[in-house]
Amino acid sequence: MDPAFKKALQISASLHLALLLALFVNFSFFDKNEVIVVPLYSASNAPLQASMVENPNLKEADKPTRKKPEPKPEPPKPEPKPEEPEEDPQEELQKLEEERKVQEQKEIQVKKKQEEAKKKKQEADLALKKKKEKEKLDKQKKEEERKKAEAEKKKKEELAKKKKEEELKKKKDAEAKKKAEALKKKKAEDKKRKQELDKAAEEMMLEDELAEEADEARRAARQGQLLTEKQRYVAMIVERVRQSWFTDDTMNGKECVIELKLASNGFVTSLNVVGGDAGVCNAAVNAINRVGRFPMPEDPDLNQEFRELKLPFKK
Repeated sequence: MDPAFKKALQISASLHLALLLALFVNFSFFDKNEVIVVPLYSASNAPLQASMVENPNLKEADKPTRKKPEPKPEPPKPEPKPEEPEEDPQEELQKLEEERKVQEQKEIQVKKKQEEAKKKKQEADLALKKKKEKEKLDKQKKEEERKKAEAEKKKKEELAKKKKEEELKKKKDAEAKKKAEALKKKKAEDKKRKQELDKAAEEMMLEDELAEEADEARRAARQGQLLTEKQRYVAMIVERVRQSWFTDDTMNGKECVIELKLASNGFVTSLNVVGGDAGVCNAAVNAINRVGRFPMPEDPDLNQEFRELKLPFKK
């Protein structure tokens, strides 16, 4: 409800209530034939016109002195618009038809532009899709080529490594085989040489023993009683060494003292060079090793004495 209209209703209701109360108590300021019209407000907020009707029976003195409300000025009426001249229906139809055609052309142009934009967008989307697919394929191809190259490289490296390991193994096997053969050959040669040397030494020892014993017997017979038993065996040992050593003229007049330890049967158990010329000492040591066994006296006491001897060997 409009606030102004609501307010007018409230005022009107208040006035009616006051009038009814006045009539009820028989208190009146007006003539009985006088009618008061109370202005009311309509819904359009326009004031209602009220008029007073004179009652001829009402005395002049009883009439209340009340100032009549001044009427409110009416709002100015809008000026009437000039009437436009009536258009020809045919021209209006023609004008509408032209406007329709222009509008239709505009719509056609707009639709055409939209279709062109849509087509361009579709072409751009298609081109972008093809580009992405091509980039994806190129990327996949490059990745496959990279993997293939890496696989080939790895394969080549593995083959090269395997080949190198095989060559190294072959080389090591060949060297090991060569060393084994050389060692085997050397051992066989050393064994054969040792056997030959042992056989020759044994034969020489037997010959030397026989010859030495014969020479010693002859020399002992020549010396007769000049030599004691001990001197005789010492002379035999020194002479046997002198017969077995190899010397040269640079050793003339030089001497070497060697300490010998002999078994009861005359075999050399150890020897030690006490001092002397190195060349003579080497020759004497080699000769002693070649002899290996010396004659020993049968007398037990003298045999025990001959277990350790310190003998000079002179060229």
